[in-house]
Amino acid sequence: MLVTDLRHFLDLPDEVPGPARRLAEQLYDLVRAATAGDTGAAWVSALPCRRRPGNRRCTGKMLVLRAATEGPIAWECSTCGDGGRISDWEGSPFDLRRARPREISSVHHLRIPDEVATTLRGIMLLDADCERVVFRAYLDGDDIILPIPDDDLEELIGYVAADANHEPNRRRQQRLDAAFTVLSEAVENPHSSPPALVAAGDRTGDVPPWPGPAVPRLPELDIARVQRWCGARVPEHARHEVRLECEIAARHLTIVERRAPWCDDVGPEWTSLPIARLRYTKATKTWSLYWRDRNLRFHAYEPLAPSPHLETLLTELDRDPTCIFWG
Repeated sequence: MLVTDLRHFLDLPDEVPGPARRLAEQLYDLVRAATAGDTGAAWVSALPCRRRPGNRRCTGKMLVLRAATEGPIAWECSTCGDGGRISDWEGSPFDLRRARPREISSVHHLRIPDEVATTLRGIMLLDADCERVVFRAYLDGDDIILPIPDDDLEELIGYVAADANHEPNRRRQQRLDAAFTVLSEAVENPHSSPPALVAAGDRTGDVPPWPGPAVPRLPELDIARVQRWCGARVPEHARHEVRLECEIAARHLTIVERRAPWCDDVGPEWTSLPIARLRYTKATKTWSLYWRDRNLRFHAYEPLAPSPHLETLLTELDRDPTCIFWG
């Protein structure tokens, strides 16, 4: 049994050997899965075992158990029996527990290929709700089941599309294209089986090469309000050096700070840094404010409850009483 303290695996230096870094990544994913699921029940996640007995990759999946709200997380491979415990994970960047209850819409249990589950776990800029969905995927027989609420399905599709549009690696882009197709099919017919995946390098199947951007389904007046707010935030004389812009997705707006290149080494492109996210819940017609941590993940901003008035969120962003947005 491998007993680990997660604090020893945070902020690893660049020179850490490959095996140690791969172990750290496995621990991060195990904590995500355990905190995305329920307390007190063991379940088999979609996470693969990383052992290679006899130089062959173990085919098992990781069983996880979080017996209490806090305390050690137990894990074990369903095939080879490799297992351990993880302590001191609470409050880490990989802790996906909800800070407060959320009203959940109807949940679809989508049957997805293992390749799609792996691709979804590799998307870096998921917000906490979508990340929670991705790591809650579980094993059912030989299939991976993705339990996803209506409110999060189109949001996740938007993340996949955005990642595919900016992915320079062709092989990974093909995997994102395939995931986009599977999830889009689920939106149209959530009870049907997922379409067949095209193998990496094979472009002859019915998979779109580049999915288009998510279609905005947000109130147009609110979009215009945020765009005006971004434009007014930076004085005109400084806009050749810094700009504030609003990126539009299917269910949220992201406030992004862009800065001009300050030296030749960084190239001619402006850099981008997400500052905050404004998420719209169509069922209640309310907006929620999210903040970004140092790992570029978004979390609900607890001091402010969801509001039907977008100006309330923008005012809080301007005030920034906790210095969490502007520093």
